[in-house]
Amino acid sequence: MPNPLRFQPVALPADRPATGSGAPEDPIAERIRELEAELRELQHRAKNSLQLVISLLKLQTGRIRDPDARAAYEQTLVRIEALAILYRQLHESGTGTHVNLGRYIESLADAVKHGTPGGLANVPIEVKSDPIQIGLYEAMPLGLITAELITNSLHHAFPEQGWIRVSVTQENNGRARLIVEDNGRALPAGFDTTAEDGLMLAEALAAQLGDTLNTESDAAGTTASVSFPV
Repeated sequence: MPNPLRFQPVALPADRPATGSGAPEDPIAERIRELEAELRELQHRAKNSLQLVISLLKLQTGRIRDPDARAAYEQTLVRIEALAILYRQLHESGTGTHVNLGRYIESLADAVKHGTPGGLANVPIEVKSDPIQIGLYEAMPLGLITAELITNSLHHAFPEQGWIRVSVTQENNGRARLIVEDNGRALPAGFDTTAEDGLMLAEALAAQLGDTLNTESDAAGTTASVSFPV
C-alpha cells in the first residue's frame, strides 16, 4: 500500500552551527528531528480536520428521517471517528508512529457505544489487551474492524441487555489476535456476511492484515476474530 505520508524536502545549509560541545550537528540526526516534527504537525492537522468533519456531519443527523439512511449515516460517523481517535492518540504518543492498542480500542469502544442511540448505549463493553504497541498501518484497519464488529453486535445481537467483550492477545508467531464476542442472539442460519456492508468491509480489511475474518455463532452468542502483525 503506498505511504500517504509525503514530506516536502527541507533544505540543509552547508555550514551548520556548532553544538554546545563544539562538535558539528549530525545532519542525519537533525533531518530525523525535522521529519518527526513534520509528522507530528501532519497528524495534528489530520486529527483536527477529521474532528471538524465529524462535527459537521453530526449537525445533519437529526434531519435524516429514513431509518436505513440514518443508520448508514451514523455508521459513517463511527468510521471517521475511529480514524480521528487514532490520529489523536498518535499525536499524543510522543513517537507519532505507534499507539497503545488497548487504550485505542477502549476509546474506540466507548465512542461506538455512545454513538449508538437508545438503550443499547447501556450495553457494557469490556476490553482486555496484552501490552501491545501498534503502528499506523496496522492500527487503521484493525480499528475499523473493531468498530464494525462492535456496531454489528449492538445493532443485531440485543433485543435486551447483554454484554460485549473485546480482547487482544499476543501470539507466538509475530502476530496478535483480536476477538470480539457477545452473548446476544445468534446470527441467522445461512447468514451472508457479504449482505452486510460493515461485515464485508471488515472482511476486506482482515485480508489487508494478512488474515480472514472468522465468525462463529450459536445460542450462546457470536464470536468474531482476526489476527494481525505486530
